[in-house]
Amino acid sequence: MGNLGTAFRFVFIVLSGVLLFTWFGKSGQQDTAPTLAQPQVALPHARAPYTYCELTTAEFKAQLTTRGAALKRFQLLTPKYKSGEMSDLSTTPQPGTNPGTAEEHDPNAGAGYTPGTAHEFRQQLFVQFRNPTSPGATDVKDWGPKFDSVDWTLSRQDASVCEFTYRDADVELVKTVEASGRPYELTVTSTIKNLASTPRTHAVAIDTVDWWLDSRVQGNMFSVSPFITLVECVGKNGTAHRLHADKFEPSNFDQPEFAATGSYRWFQAGETPAFASISNAYFGHALVALDPAVAPVCQLQIEPRHQAGAETGAFYRARLAFPAASLPPGETAKYTVLSYNGPKERDILATAGGKGSGLADLIDLGFFASIAKILVSFLLKVHGMVGNWGVAIIMLTITARTLLFPLALPGIKTMIKMRELQPEMNILNEKYKDDMRAKGVAQMELWRKHGMSPFDQVKGCLPQVATMPVWFALYTTLQTAVELYNIPFLWFPDLSRPDPYFVLPFIIGATYFVQQKIMPFQGDPAQRKMMLYFMPAMFTVFMLFLPAGLGVYMFTNSLLAILQQHLVETHARRSANRGQIAVTVNDSDTSTAKLAPKTKRTSA
Repeated sequence: MGNLGTAFRFVFIVLSGVLLFTWFGKSGQQDTAPTLAQPQVALPHARAPYTYCELTTAEFKAQLTTRGAALKRFQLLTPKYKSGEMSDLSTTPQPGTNPGTAEEHDPNAGAGYTPGTAHEFRQQLFVQFRNPTSPGATDVKDWGPKFDSVDWTLSRQDASVCEFTYRDADVELVKTVEASGRPYELTVTSTIKNLASTPRTHAVAIDTVDWWLDSRVQGNMFSVSPFITLVECVGKNGTAHRLHADKFEPSNFDQPEFAATGSYRWFQAGETPAFASISNAYFGHALVALDPAVAPVCQLQIEPRHQAGAETGAFYRARLAFPAASLPPGETAKYTVLSYNGPKERDILATAGGKGSGLADLIDLGFFASIAKILVSFLLKVHGMVGNWGVAIIMLTITARTLLFPLALPGIKTMIKMRELQPEMNILNEKYKDDMRAKGVAQMELWRKHGMSPFDQVKGCLPQVATMPVWFALYTTLQTAVELYNIPFLWFPDLSRPDPYFVLPFIIGATYFVQQKIMPFQGDPAQRKMMLYFMPAMFTVFMLFLPAGLGVYMFTNSLLAILQQHLVETHARRSANRGQIAVTVNDSDTSTAKLAPKTKRTSA
């Protein structure tokens, strides 16, 4: 029974390590079977040359092209992001830019495919007017547009608006892309007019897309890629579907969520969407429908590209698909969608898309989101006062450790008691090393004599378990804080990336070693050696690859744990000494003055 506290502490630390590995070490891309691409038809004749239109604001420069009237580039202009790896958030390869890779040949493009145009259908803000996966679009024969992609004409352009038009004998299409006036936002308005003499059907879908090579989104054993990407549907009722590539295995395609889109392998959420999105640790692309009269569905797909002689990757796709509608001759239908394409900054997302957009939920704070939101608010407030993110992390850690100290105090007191009994426990362990039953009885008697229970160690650890949600919420907070992206502190060039010099991980390992060293231990020497050396080594290895911001938190937390234990032990020793002096004085028949030298010796 004497080893209960030791075993409990060991399980606690190992569980923390396992959760850290599970949370931070997961890989983004899995082996998936190819999805069945829907047939997409472009104009049969030679395509017209590209024409470009640019929209420029203080935060971004968007470049659109008449091939699909979709984004070719979305470059961030904010200095913090302009020099980062994600300075261009439009990742779809452009035709002809990288011969031999996916954009040069798409074997699933379907009828009417022209080499070099495959990714025309997989650009951000590409709008399809004849989407077969839209509700009610099954077996449509009277499509208004004849083609899925056309050569648009740039009919209007200024610094904040790009307008594209297309017209044939049956249909007139107008697509307007406009800067909304808020950071990283575009408003996309798509209009279709039936010019035919009979009713024609259309089904509008607007996509946002990311392309990533597998090597960029995969972590190895402990490293974390900031580009680990997932596709998301977040409903207006708060329900969130966040899917990694492993959810698009063939075994998943029989699930009801895939049935609605038939053989095209799109996941379709059942809730009315607040937004559809693609996101990684720090950046996201989201689509929000702005017309409450026509509710779309949210569809998700991760579409792998496996090609001989080329590095494999995948398209991450999220779309809003509006129901199919029949349009009488001469009538017009309009669809308006907002696109957010930028960093997941909390203050910006709070107002992005206008009231009720729900885009703040683009940041996934995990299971302990309610606690994480409080920590985020405090972190932002502290940064507003001190103006330094590293110092803000330190102050947040100090505050959290101080507020949780009452929960840690019983465990520290229990450890102090066990240390006091350690010499007598060692004697019992040696005396009864061959008789476990007799040793257990002797230990029970020893604990009873000193007013202790064999479960005191466990009871001392249990309050600390209550702090775990706070610590894991803090991990999540720092892991998703784009505020730390590209921010230097001390010798770290970027708080969101690992320490490039590996100094901090070994400092953290040393502090964990000190923590284990000062803790009393009940168990055999082999167990003690494992706790003393293995656990600090494990955390050192973890921290080699985790963001430096998390390292600042872990070092500060460990330092405070050592300090708190030292203060409690000092207080306990002083209290014990005062009690010993009082007993000596009360039990004596001599005067206080005569006992003064003895009192000093006793206190010493």
